Formats: sequence, structure tokens, C-alpha cells
Amino acid sequence: MKKQICERFHFLGQFSNLSYTILFLIFIILDCKPSDFNNAGDVHSREFNETQILACLVKGKDCFLCTGNTSLSYPQNTYLLGQNFPVSIKSDLCSQIITCKVTPTLPTGLTLNNETCEISGSPTTITGYADYKVTATTSTGEMSTTLRIGVEIGSLVHLKFTNGSFENSGIQPLTLTAGPTLSKITGYEGDTNGAVHLNNTDIGSQIGGDSMLPSGTLPRTICIWLRPDALLGSGVQELIFSYGTLFNNACGFGLQNTAGVTGLYFTRANFSAKQTYAPPAGTWTHICIVFDGTNSSFYTNGTFLGTPATTGSGAVDTILQRITFGSWGGGYWYHGGIDGFRVFGSVLSATAVNQVYQGSPILGP
Repeated sequence: MKKQICERFHFLGQFSNLSYTILFLIFIILDCKPSDFNNAGDVHSREFNETQILACLVKGKDCFLCTGNTSLSYPQNTYLLGQNFPVSIKSDLCSQIITCKVTPTLPTGLTLNNETCEISGSPTTITGYADYKVTATTSTGEMSTTLRIGVEIGSLVHLKFTNGSFENSGIQPLTLTAGPTLSKITGYEGDTNGAVHLNNTDIGSQIGGDSMLPSGTLPRTICIWLRPDALLGSGVQELIFSYGTLFNNACGFGLQNTAGVTGLYFTRANFSAKQTYAPPAGTWTHICIVFDGTNSSFYTNGTFLGTPATTGSGAVDTILQRITFGSWGGGYWYHGGIDGFRVFGSVLSATAVNQVYQGSPILGP
């Protein structure tokens, strides 16, 4: 009787787009075996192949050939994580794990899966690098590996531009595209093709590419390495970075020469602040702008420049839309190199700004 039921449902399954789903459910309920089908012992029969596929699906991940390692390891040996940013670090171990443990205890907010050795969670406490020994017990015995993990003040956006890449290691979902004249240059660290050069072109994100960035009076810190092609002439203004919608509902910064005096300016909606400073041409300079909700402070190469007066009136909201580098509405082109761009959703201290400049973990305070 069981054999007849299996055969009938197999016949009906052939005429359904959901045949494999139907067969899968029937196998669970009736526990049909290969021998319950006609010619099931024939490895060339359709019935045999279907039962093997279904049996494989029931087994889950063990169905597929493991392409990882037979020893415990992770994709990297060192991880610098962002505070309060979610993370998932999976092991490459192929063997069936019986138990998994770690010593010492992982940073607060992180957990170790006892069955997979996956490290996941959102670390809540800033901490310097420390070594953590992960030990897995398998059917063949114990095996261990050591990971170096630190937790820093995390970036919403972090672009390194290595080999012209627009990969963002921050948590903001971001897809960037560039104009045809974008080129690669040596980065601030001396790495070949480690930065990008803008010359009457720009880089833009998808709509929503700034969805996680601060708006209104929310605090933020924006940092970048600049290498201008030339000093600005009188009356010239060049936009380096902006996000939001254009003009009255955007946040951004750039260079501006007014009556022969060059300065860094920071704008948000209808308000702006300008700090007198002319980045030298042909030289990499690190710039950070820290906005605390009211005032904007400027730093160059890790050193405080000043907190100029803010001018403007009206609405303070930045209407989020997209990120742009190198222009403002198809004008105000920036000519020069950019590298090591970061956006933080908090006020960085002078110590933390200097840590960004030094390229060390950003631990503050």
C-alpha cells in the first residue's frame, strides 16, 4: 500500500512546478525509501536520482561537499571591529563540530556558537587588540586557532580606494560609480594605485547611499586625505564631498577662496562654517571636520585648527538621498586626489581624530 501511495504522488509531482517540494513533504510524512519506487535500484532511473536528491536535502549542509579546511581556521587572523556594529565571522572547518569554546571571554556583545564556532553579535565595548583561542572538538579530537580581535569606534563609511576600489568597509550599504576621467594615483601611504584622482568628474552613489548618515543636528565626524592639484585662485570654490539632496538640503565640505583667502568650509542645509586654511598643492593632507550638533571644528594632520563661527538661518534638516564626491550639481569640480575617507556617526575627540590620522585603532577617548 505504501509503495502505491508513493508511486501515485510521484506521478502527480511530475505535473507540478512544485514537484520537488511535494515529494519532499511526502518523504517526511511517509518515509518513502528508494525501494518503494519501481526500478529504484537502477541508478539510471529518474526515481533513484530524485530520492538521492531528496535524501541529500534532508541532510542539510552535510549534503554538499565541503570546500573548507580540515583544521580550524577563519578567513582572517586579525579583526578590528566597530563598536555596536553587527558582525558574523564563520570558521572554515569542514569537520562536524561537537563543541566549541573560546578563552578568554570574547568582547562584550560577541558570542561563540557552540556547534559551528561562528563568532557573531555587536561588540559594545571599545577595546584594544587581544588574542582569543578558539578550540573545536570534533570526532577526530581537538583543534585550536588564535584570533586577534579589537573593537574601535566604527565608521559608517570607510573607503580606502585601494586599486581604485569603491568597497566600503563601513556598515552603510553603498554602491559607487564614477565618471570616465577618474584615474588611480599613488595613495597617501605610498601604495601604488592606492587612491583616486578627480578631474572634472565625480563619484556618486545609488539613491539611498546615505541612508544611515547623520542628518539635522545629529553629531558626525568626516575625515579624508586630500592632494589638491593646485592652490585655488580667487573666487574659486571646489566641492570635495556631499550627501543628501542638492543645495539647501545637503551636508558637505570643500575648498573656497574668497578675496584671495582659501579656507575649508563645512555646510549642512542652510548653515555653514569656514576655517581659513589652504591645503598645499601636490601634497597629501589629512582633514577632519567634527560637528557636535552646534559647532564645527576643523583638524589637519591630526592637529586642531579651530572652531569658526557658524552662519545661516532656516531649516536644519539634511534630506537624505545620495553621496557625491568631486562636484556640486555638475559644477564646482574638485581637482585632485582623495584617499582614506571615513564618516563617523559621533563626535570624535581630539585624541580619536589623531588616531584616525595615524591610522591606528580608534579607541578614543
